[in-house]
Amino acid sequence: RCPHEGYPLSQGTVDDACVLTCNWHNWKFDLETGANTMSGDGVRTYPVERRDDGHVWVDVSDPPQDQAAAKILVGLRAAFDERDHGWIARELARLVEVGVDPIVGVQAAVGWCAPRLEYGMTHAFAAAADWLALRDHFAESGCLEDQLICLTETIDHMAFDALREPEHPLPAASEAPYSADALREQIEREDADAAVATVLGAIAAGMDHAALAPTLAQAALAHYNDFGHSLIYVHKTGELLARLGAELAAPVLAAYVRGLCYATREDLIPEFRPYARALAKLPPAFGDAREPCDDAEVRALVGASLSKVFSWVHKQAEARAPEVLHDALTRACAHNILRFDAAHAEASDVKVADNIGWLDFSHGLTFASAVRRTCAAQPSLWGPALLQMACFVARNRRFLDAGEGDPLARYRVDDRQALFAELRARVCDHGLPLPIHPAHWLKTMCAVELELPHMSPSTQEATLAALRRFVHAPMKLKHARRNVHQAMALVGVGDEPSAAR
Repeated sequence: RCPHEGYPLSQGTVDDACVLTCNWHNWKFDLETGANTMSGDGVRTYPVERRDDGHVWVDVSDPPQDQAAAKILVGLRAAFDERDHGWIARELARLVEVGVDPIVGVQAAVGWCAPRLEYGMTHAFAAAADWLALRDHFAESGCLEDQLICLTETIDHMAFDALREPEHPLPAASEAPYSADALREQIEREDADAAVATVLGAIAAGMDHAALAPTLAQAALAHYNDFGHSLIYVHKTGELLARLGAELAAPVLAAYVRGLCYATREDLIPEFRPYARALAKLPPAFGDAREPCDDAEVRALVGASLSKVFSWVHKQAEARAPEVLHDALTRACAHNILRFDAAHAEASDVKVADNIGWLDFSHGLTFASAVRRTCAAQPSLWGPALLQMACFVARNRRFLDAGEGDPLARYRVDDRQALFAELRARVCDHGLPLPIHPAHWLKTMCAVELELPHMSPSTQEATLAALRRFVHAPMKLKHARRNVHQAMALVGVGDEPSAAR
């Protein structure tokens, strides 16, 4: 059968050049090699022997497993370079058919993707960690189709982020003894080549992700970096390497460190410039009171200015344990999602500074998860981490719905297991063209599920409701009018107001 959609090749046409055409979609195959001359999956060919007695013998025995797998990976690389989702899925299914764990396809894809990430790690590697965790969940139930969806989505996202990008060679590994201080200083001055060389040298000397992670977390929190991605990715790289193997530490951590050097430092823009002063004003030690904040106190933070949220952190830090502040700020981020006026996500006649959408809100929850995990291991980082959570609470205050009614009641979750089962099914058949959107559904779902045991009951309730609203909300995936409107404003050309608005 044709490897494209399974139509019978016996109904095809063979020309004088020994090329077989599948007449359904005009795919053509060289019958000597099985290669697809049109770019696409090839077909298997079989050794043929014509004997003296006139009989023709065909060897239909299977090739050795390693030989079959190697050929499939060649096809997978071609599918990756084309970013052909269906082709990727077929090659992964072929790995299963020859008895090879298709995870080898993901391992290979990391090596194909990493050199093309000019500015470092993207969502693809972070999402891969969550897709692989979801695959493990489906492995428990034995559903192969769901497992292959997770692997296909993983590779497809990497292919999307690497598509048509050239390779960017890495610097040579540093031969100098590893120094955490030197690495932090290289990252601070945005010297990507030096920082990557240091990390590669550390890996060559036997250091692993666990050994490097404390320094990377410190560097990630040295600024309000990259909308929280820098800290989130510290954990996602560790999860990814735990599933794919330490032999991929060099490409994965090189991509991470390069991205950290190029990260946007939002504490340097006017909106968040007060962060440095707020950090300096933190008390020298946190309190030890562990009673969760009441809901009225937390809801007062929703819609509050950055200075007010900073002041709240300063005051509460004197009496309360950092875990209590973390719980309250997480709950405030959840209430932000519940209060988001989604009309802002649809609007076209807005300034660039008012471009806002669901992903601007969901990051508060995923960052909160990274904060707890980081500070449980490095308590000295609670101060900057909590103040950066405060930035997430305050930054979207202009886009909240101040109307009457409590959205928590509307989106309350009575059966959390049913919610997670529904969301797993939804993310595996998401229907969204860009991989970044299902990736954010998945990462938020994973973060919430991980954090629930560490939350107070009120924070659990708000966070589950926020997750439910976020994943079920319709998304406007392209803003044609907004883009042109903002382009005209930036360039300085005018137009009469459109009646279509």
